Amino acid sequence: MHLRSVATVAAAGLALLATAAPLAQAAPPPAPGPPTVSVTAGGDPLKDTVICNVTAIKPNLSGTRVTGTGGISSCTPHAPYSCSSDVDLEFYNEYSSRWMTGATSPRQYSCPPPARWTTAATTCVSQPADRQIAWRSVAVGSIVYGTTSTKEAYSAVLYVPCA
Repeated sequence: MHLRSVATVAAAGLALLATAAPLAQAAPPPAPGPPTVSVTAGGDPLKDTVICNVTAIKPNLSGTRVTGTGGISSCTPHAPYSCSSDVDLEFYNEYSSRWMTGATSPRQYSCPPPARWTTAATTCVSQPADRQIAWRSVAVGSIVYGTTSTKEAYSAVLYVPCA
């Protein structure tokens, strides 16, 4: 093949790539768990069993700010200090095919009523290859009451193009 033919083929290939429709992004895996979970600890005959319900709420985008919310929605039999929660705001990394933490809330140790929510927030920044970014909230509930128990609740996924 002549050098001019190679250059023509290469130029045609680049033109085809430039005009081709962008490939669709792969969808992240479904949530590995429900948006509300019950964390249970205790059960000692001399103590009450403690149950804390932890909820993760779908993230919100306002301008370039993404906020994940979650926390303790209820406790039984009463509001012990032993229930705690925090929220991780995660984004799906296309290149590693993994969820990664973008922000974490402070841990809160208060139990309802009313519901106790905490938030994690970060700035949504787009990379040139990104069309949309998937975000989710993960609420982590823990109880230390005779025994230690921890569970995670996963929100629905928010797909947004970042500025």
